[in-house]
Amino acid sequence: MSNLEFGYAQNDITPVYGMPLCGYFNPRPNKGAFDRLAVKAAVFRTGSEVAAIVSCDLCLLDGKFLRELDEKLAAVNSPLAGKVLYCATHTHTGPYTGVIFDVGPDPAYMAELADKIIASLNSAFAALAPAELFTTETECTTLAFNRRYIMKNGKTLTNPGKLNPDIDHPEGGVDHKILLMEIRQHDRPALLITNISNHTDTIGGDFVSADWPGKMEKEIQHTLGYDLPVMTIIAPQGNINHFNVKTPGSQTGYEEACRIGKAYAAVILSSMYQFKKQSDTDICVKTREFFAPYLQLTDEEYAEAKATFEANKDAVMETDRDLTSEDIAKGVPFVKKMFAEMAIGCRENPITGKRVERQIMISFGKDLAFVSLPAEPFVELGFAIREKSRFPMTFLAALGMGEVGYVGLKQHYGNGGYETSPSRTLADRTVGDEMIRGALELLN
Repeated sequence: MSNLEFGYAQNDITPVYGMPLCGYFNPRPNKGAFDRLAVKAAVFRTGSEVAAIVSCDLCLLDGKFLRELDEKLAAVNSPLAGKVLYCATHTHTGPYTGVIFDVGPDPAYMAELADKIIASLNSAFAALAPAELFTTETECTTLAFNRRYIMKNGKTLTNPGKLNPDIDHPEGGVDHKILLMEIRQHDRPALLITNISNHTDTIGGDFVSADWPGKMEKEIQHTLGYDLPVMTIIAPQGNINHFNVKTPGSQTGYEEACRIGKAYAAVILSSMYQFKKQSDTDICVKTREFFAPYLQLTDEEYAEAKATFEANKDAVMETDRDLTSEDIAKGVPFVKKMFAEMAIGCRENPITGKRVERQIMISFGKDLAFVSLPAEPFVELGFAIREKSRFPMTFLAALGMGEVGYVGLKQHYGNGGYETSPSRTLADRTVGDEMIRGALELLN
């Protein structure tokens, strides 16, 4: 066993006024900020082995951008090159950091983001000092719900609307487990890492926010009485969100982010007394690369898409409003046309290059490990990985080391639900199984 050392640093990455926010189907120039966004860097060392975790209050982190970060670290002989798990909290009220629906990021912002991530890593590395590691787990059953429903007609629909009488049952399950890791220095908490499965999309609108993870951190800090850094690593959540369709009340807005953040904080705070020290903290880092092919459209899907487009080709979007998930659920003509165009593009304008993605595993001793999934993975991927992982505490980092979009298992495709609707960039039906296989290869 080696003595654990730990260092931490963070920087503000809030975009300037007017910079468009991503997370929906069209950009929204921001009108200010409810709260600030941050990049948080935690560096660990045991003996000569180092590892780091970087979390950004952003919707996603592009794999190419992250490779460039590692190249910059390698160019200055940083021991952290290739040893960093990069992930995003997936807030839908942060700036563009990748191309979404043909809208890309601001180059100046991305250059500044890269500088701040590297500066945070360097500062955290310089701050390495003796530390102790503690873990525990808890659960919350009232804040997350499967958002894909089998309707009475047998089709799958995402976000079908509250109290919809045509809902039959949820398509899948929910991961209620919350894993917690605490780092202490001088008998005082120095960092709390949480692993929670829920979508980070409660606010909407055009004000910047870290969403419920940001509010959760502030509530924990307020209750404890000091600024304990809280790093939220989002667990698989591609088919999960916060909407309880059995209730009539609105669940969109900043107030909802505050409610959810405070509720998670209460659950976590009530569990902190049960932290157990982990004496074995030897660090091990493993990485892998794999192909993430693009979805191939079947002849039947192509014919259906062309027929749908033809039937709705004259539909236009109303002016002065954003396209919403409610529009998708209702199947308004413009939405039908848009999704048909996306599907047709798979066949008529396919992406021909090979998409190579990375996964990383960082373990501490024999009980605790982190493993990344470069996607918005469905919760079933997380269940499969944890079931066969040799680590009792397996933290799952969705949107980790890149983002290929929604990834489910084969049974989630072909019956509806916008997450698996064909598009040029959608990952193939086999990618979910490959991510599970790769994660278990790294873990075991």
